[in-house]
Amino acid sequence: MRVSTNMIYDRGVGTIQQLWSSLLHAQQEVATGRRVLTPADDPIAASRALDVNKSRVINAQYKVNLDTATDNLRLVENKLMGMGEILQYMREGAVGAGNGILTQKELDFFVIDMRNQFDSLLTLSNTQDVSGNYLFSGYRADVQPFQGGYGNVTYEGDQGTRTIQVSSSRFMPISLPGSDLFDNTRTMNGAINTFAAPGNSAGASVTVNFNPSPPALADTGRRYEVTSDGAGGYNVIEYVPGNPTPVVVPAALAGAALSFNGIEMDVTNLTAAGDSFEVFVASKNVFTNLAIFIDTLEKPGSSGVISGVKFGLQNIDHALDTELRIRAQIGSQLVELEQLNNVNTDMDIQYADTLNRLEGCDYAEAVSRLTRLQTNLEASQLSFMRVSGLSLFNYLQ
Repeated sequence: MRVSTNMIYDRGVGTIQQLWSSLLHAQQEVATGRRVLTPADDPIAASRALDVNKSRVINAQYKVNLDTATDNLRLVENKLMGMGEILQYMREGAVGAGNGILTQKELDFFVIDMRNQFDSLLTLSNTQDVSGNYLFSGYRADVQPFQGGYGNVTYEGDQGTRTIQVSSSRFMPISLPGSDLFDNTRTMNGAINTFAAPGNSAGASVTVNFNPSPPALADTGRRYEVTSDGAGGYNVIEYVPGNPTPVVVPAALAGAALSFNGIEMDVTNLTAAGDSFEVFVASKNVFTNLAIFIDTLEKPGSSGVISGVKFGLQNIDHALDTELRIRAQIGSQLVELEQLNNVNTDMDIQYADTLNRLEGCDYAEAVSRLTRLQTNLEASQLSFMRVSGLSLFNYLQ
C-alpha cells in the first residue's frame, strides 16, 4: 500500500479532531453534570427528560400560585381578625351604653366612638391587595365594594369568588364577596323586634309581621315608632340614621291591622292614648344594622336607649358569628395550602431525582474517561509530529 504525504496529514488531523471532539464532550459532561447533552446522546432518555422537565415547570408554576394564594388568604384572615376586633369593641360599647344612669351627653360620647368604629369597619371592607384589587368585591376586583357612608352604605360588588389553580385539580378561592361577610349576616326570618314604651298602659301589646313575606329589600333596615292617639288613630314615624328629625310614615288602618312599608301590625291591644311601640326591622347588611343601633343612642325613641342596645347586641352577635364562620373557612384553606405546598416540594424533589437518573452523569466514570481522552490526544499529537517528521531530506548532509 502506498502511503502518501497527504494521507498521513489527513489521517493525523482527522484523528486529532475526533479526539478533540470526544474530549470536549467529556469536559461538558463533567462541567454540567449531565450525560445527555443532545438528543443524539440517548434519544429515549432525552424524550423522557423532556416530559419530566415539562411537568417540573408546571409544578414550579403551581408553587408560585400556592404562594400567591397563601399571601391573599393571610391578608383576608388578617382583615377578618380586624373585623372581629372592631365588632367586639362595639359590642362592649353597646353593653356600656345600656347603663340606665347615663345622661344623653354621656351617650353622645358613645355615639362618637361608635361612629368612628363604624368608619373603621367600612374602611376595612374596602381593603385592597398588593395588586390594587379589592378583596371583598367578588369578580369586580377594580370596583370599590362598599360605597356611601353612615346610614347609606351600598354593596357594588358581585357574588363571585376569584380562584387560582394550585394543583392539577384544585382551584383555590383567594377572595370572597363582601355580600357574604358584610351584606348577608342574617336572614330576614324573625328579623322584627318590638319594644314597648315604659309608660304604656297595662295590657298594651302588638303583633307585627311582614306583609308580604318575605319583605322587599327596601322595607328592611328600618326603625319605626307607632303611637296610639286614643281615638282609633295611629301615628307612625321613622328614625333615619343621619337625619336629625323623624320622618312621618303614611299608614293604612283596616280593622285592627295597621299597615306601612311592608309591615302589618295588629293593634287590637294598643288603644290607650300615648301607648307606643318601637319596631326595629333588621337588615342583612351589617352596616345598616349598626347605623340603626348608633342612631338609637343618638336619638332614643319612646322605648328608650335599651331597645337600641338590645337590637345592636343581637345584630353584632350575628355579624361576629358570620366572621367566625368565614374565618374558620379561611383557616381550613390555609391548612390545605400548606399541605399542597408540601406535596409540591416532594414532587419537585422527585422530578429532580428522575432527571438525574435520566441525564445525570457518573462523575467517576466521566473524569476517568476525560483523563483517558487527554492521554490519547497527547499521544496522538506526539505520534503525528514524529510521523510527519519522517523524510530522507533530514538525513542529507
